[in-house]
Amino acid sequence: MVPNPITIEPEATIVEAARLMAARDVSSLVVVDHERRVIGIITARDIVDKVVARGLDPQSVRVSDIMAKPVTIVEPNTPIRDVVILMSSTGHRHIPVVGEGGILLGIVSEYDVLKLVPDLLEAVEVSGGKRGT
Repeated sequence: MVPNPITIEPEATIVEAARLMAARDVSSLVVVDHERRVIGIITARDIVDKVVARGLDPQSVRVSDIMAKPVTIVEPNTPIRDVVILMSSTGHRHIPVVGEGGILLGIVSEYDVLKLVPDLLEAVEVSGGKRGT
């Protein structure tokens, strides 16, 4: 999990969202209300598919117009296996981690999961490929 992910308010324009993504070198922003409760998520792909490809004006389209909602979320104690299953079953590549009251704590991305693969593969090799031993 990456703590304190980059956030944006729903009233922001798509231009503001794109500039923030570029400046912070991220491909998604968690959309939060004034109390940091997760209300949506917007990705670079959303901007391309829902704004640019449709010829809409990114200066006038708001984040709230295209953000994904409801958002698939997990709690801090959710096992990574369950997060991976959620990603696979929903097709969501970014899963916000929320605490009490839906307050944003972090985010798990497919990249975070991929960083675990070398250690998992090594563990499988060490165990001889045996499961449950």
